[in-house]
Amino acid sequence: MVPSADDYRARIEVHELVTSPQLVLRVNKPMLPLLETSGLSDFQAIWQCSMGEVIKERPGLEIRRIALPDPGNVANQVVIFVKKHEQHTVSPKQCEGLKEFSNYCDFRRRNLATAVPIATGMAQDGDVVRSFLITRDFAPFVDLEELVLNQPESLQGAPNADRKRNILRAVARYARAMHGAGCNQKDFNATHVLLHGLDQQNPEVALFDLQRVDTNPLMAFRWPIKALAEFFFTLPARLFDEEDRRFFFAAYKNSEKLSLSARLQYALIVRKMIRIARHTKKRNLAPKMRE
Repeated sequence: MVPSADDYRARIEVHELVTSPQLVLRVNKPMLPLLETSGLSDFQAIWQCSMGEVIKERPGLEIRRIALPDPGNVANQVVIFVKKHEQHTVSPKQCEGLKEFSNYCDFRRRNLATAVPIATGMAQDGDVVRSFLITRDFAPFVDLEELVLNQPESLQGAPNADRKRNILRAVARYARAMHGAGCNQKDFNATHVLLHGLDQQNPEVALFDLQRVDTNPLMAFRWPIKALAEFFFTLPARLFDEEDRRFFFAAYKNSEKLSLSARLQYALIVRKMIRIARHTKKRNLAPKMRE
């Protein structure tokens, strides 16, 4: 089960294994053999799974990384991430696992590439709602955070100027397509941007972590301001400067010569970025991308 870039664009084939008011289990059908081979095709088996390693944990949330045997080639492994939520007094239909899986499906319907979702499920026990989302490891894509933190030299200096601009242009075009398709990832930042074909003129872009998505058309005018401001904030100044931000915005607007309204919009984005930086510093929430 070696992934290809096409897997990140294909429509999700939702297969309902269990559907009831208290218990739901849905799978991206091509991924079902992976779960069945590993004994993870029912809710309790997935919820109680203790394989792999916990990579993030806080009250009500656990994210676990697990390597499973590839049903297509037992000599290989498929790495998955299991994100588990435990919530109180929430509608089962609004639980985090089902909601995020639905967002993945929605992005794919809008022809927007995402990480590969595998399954989701929900079980209600009194006022406690447990849910999960399973996604596949991002390979062959890499996240921009990984590139910036561990391979900064690949974006520095004149020899890498074209690579950096190609990446910025590709991400800007994705953002434009996302907003043009009528949705906005509320956490649109460098941490959640996936890239493939870094040395190509047009690298491929996908997103992951679709827990918070806005599709309200009444808010569409604010999407570029908030999304691009957050993205700019998470680009470290040692690698990306004002010229890079202006280049990104021009690519987002698909115009080298910006209109007066576009220049005003850019000023609002920069102002919002400064506010994010001030708020982050005040609350001591500086993310890794800014270190």
